[in-house]
Amino acid sequence: MSTIERAVLKGNIAGLVEIRNIYTAEITEVGGDTSELLWDVYMTDHVTDVVLMLHNSTHFYAYDVYQYQAGQWVLIDEVTMNLTGANSADALLNAASIVLVGKAEGIRHLGRKFYGAIAEVNAVANGIASNIAAYAASALLSYVSPVTGIGGGTLVPGTVDKNGGFWPFVGGVVSSFLGTMRRRKPGNGI
Repeated sequence: MSTIERAVLKGNIAGLVEIRNIYTAEITEVGGDTSELLWDVYMTDHVTDVVLMLHNSTHFYAYDVYQYQAGQWVLIDEVTMNLTGANSADALLNAASIVLVGKAEGIRHLGRKFYGAIAEVNAVANGIASNIAAYAASALLSYVSPVTGIGGGTLVPGTVDKNGGFWPFVGGVVSSFLGTMRRRKPGNGI
């Protein structure tokens, strides 16, 4: 049986600016591959790829896992992690972001991830520098690619539409231009 789940990655920049990114996936538990195990493999691989592009003031410390039940997202787990940006060169403004876009079939079925606090050496003018192209491609691949566990369980990343329908990613792109992280008032969105 498959479930639709989402993980909310939590981090901060210099201990002051909170970061959140939401990942959605269809989880199929088989042969001892639990939701927790599949999310751990997916999130660890992806965030490890992402931190290679970020300033060392960026720290990811946990992610919450929610399950979609009867039109509601219900918290089922909180998992701690400890991953920090790898670059000590000067950082750009916190809002300047690397943008990864996951694409699913259909109209407007996209997932976008914004990762701020990029090191200055990783940007040229208003775009990403060629020295991080391989890191960005690896981060995109780990974002849109399914994970298969040893027992045959799967985590298939994608997006959920307003009716609760799941759309798996079929590809994606790294924006060659820097994006801007969204800012929300506390209590509005995650």
